[in-house]
Amino acid sequence: MYTYTKNVLKTINNVTAPNHFKASSPSKISVKKDNSFSMLAGPQFSCPKATTACEDCYAMKGRHHMPNVQLAMIKNWLLIKEFSRTRQTTRAVQELLKIIPKKARMFRIHESGDFFNNWYVKVWAEVIKQRSDVLFFTYTRSFHLNFAPLTKLKNFTLWASSDQYNLKEAKKFVRRYRKSGTKHAYGPYPHRKRIPRNSTKCPSTTKKISVEGACEKCMLCVVKKRINKNMVFLEH
Repeated sequence: MYTYTKNVLKTINNVTAPNHFKASSPSKISVKKDNSFSMLAGPQFSCPKATTACEDCYAMKGRHHMPNVQLAMIKNWLLIKEFSRTRQTTRAVQELLKIIPKKARMFRIHESGDFFNNWYVKVWAEVIKQRSDVLFFTYTRSFHLNFAPLTKLKNFTLWASSDQYNLKEAKKFVRRYRKSGTKHAYGPYPHRKRIPRNSTKCPSTTKKISVEGACEKCMLCVVKKRINKNMVFLEH
C-alpha cells in the first residue's frame, strides 16, 4: 500500500464531510487562485482505474503528503461521495459552481483524483454548461465511464491518461471520442524513451517553459482541438 494511502486511512475516519467544497491552486495555473477541483487520488478513493503506472503519480507525492493538503482532499472526497450516495445532483452542481472564480479563464478538473462514476460525469457536464465562459480540461483513466455528456461541450477538453498497462483500453476510448478532440496523454513517461508516434512533449516537463503558470502560456491541453498530436508528460 502506498505511503500516501496509509496516511490518509489513518486520518479519514476522524474527518466529517463538510458542507462546501474547497478549490485548489496548482502551480501550472497561476493567473487566478482557486482554479482546480481536486480530491483523494488512488484506487481506494476516486481513481477506480488506476494502474501500476500510478504508483509514481505526482498526486501521491510531494506536497500531497502535507497534512493540510491531504485534509482538503479528504473533505472534498467525503462530500462528493455523500452527494453521489444520496444523488443530490442539484446541490453538487451548486457547490462546485461556487468554487469557480467569477473571472476564471480556465479551470482544471482533478489536479488530483478522477471520475469515479457516471453520475459524477453528469454533474460536471451541468457545471460546465452553466460556466460557458470558462475553458475546462481534465485527464482520465476511467475509460469504462460514459463521457458523452462532457465531450459534446465546446468549452471542455478531455485527455486519456495512457500508459503501458492500459494502452489497449485507452486506444478504444480515444477512438470512441475522437470527433470531440479527445487524445492520448502519455505518462509518467521516461525521459530517455522514444515518444509515441504523432505526439509532442509537454513543454513544462522539458523545461522549455517554467512550471509556474505553464498552462496559461501553453494552452495546448486547454483549448479544444488546438493540437492534433497526443501529449507526453515526462516523469517528474
